[in-house]
Amino acid sequence: MDDLHGELRRRGWKLVYVPHEVIRDYNACYNVLYEGRRICPPAGERLGIPLNEIWISERWRKYEKYILYHELREIEYRAMGYDVEEAHWLAERDCVALWRADPIWREMVVEIHISDVENMCGCIGDKKI
Repeated sequence: MDDLHGELRRRGWKLVYVPHEVIRDYNACYNVLYEGRRICPPAGERLGIPLNEIWISERWRKYEKYILYHELREIEYRAMGYDVEEAHWLAERDCVALWRADPIWREMVVEIHISDVENMCGCIGDKKI
C-alpha cells in the first residue's frame, strides 16, 4: 500500500477529518464496503459513520499516513475474518515492523497514548472536560 489515497479512490472510500471531541475515544474509525462485505467495528456504529468513510481525528492530521495505513490494514484483517481486537493488534504489529525506527511515527505513538490517558482521566492539562 504505497499509495494510500490511490487505494481510497480505487475503493470509492472517503477520508474525513472530524473534530477530536467526536472521535477522541477511538482516534480513527471506519465503515466501508470491502469486496462486497461491510466492515464496520462497533465504534463505527456508535459514531454513525456513513458507508465508505474512514474518519480520523483532526488532531492527528499530521500523522495521516500512519493512521490511514493502520486503518486500511485493520480493514483487510477484518475481511480475512479476524475480530476487531485481533485485527487492530495485527495492524499495530504491521506498523511497528514498518516504522519502528521512524521518529515521526514514534512521536505519534507517544502523543496518541498520552491523549488516551487524558481521555480516560477526563482531563487535558489542568482542564476538566
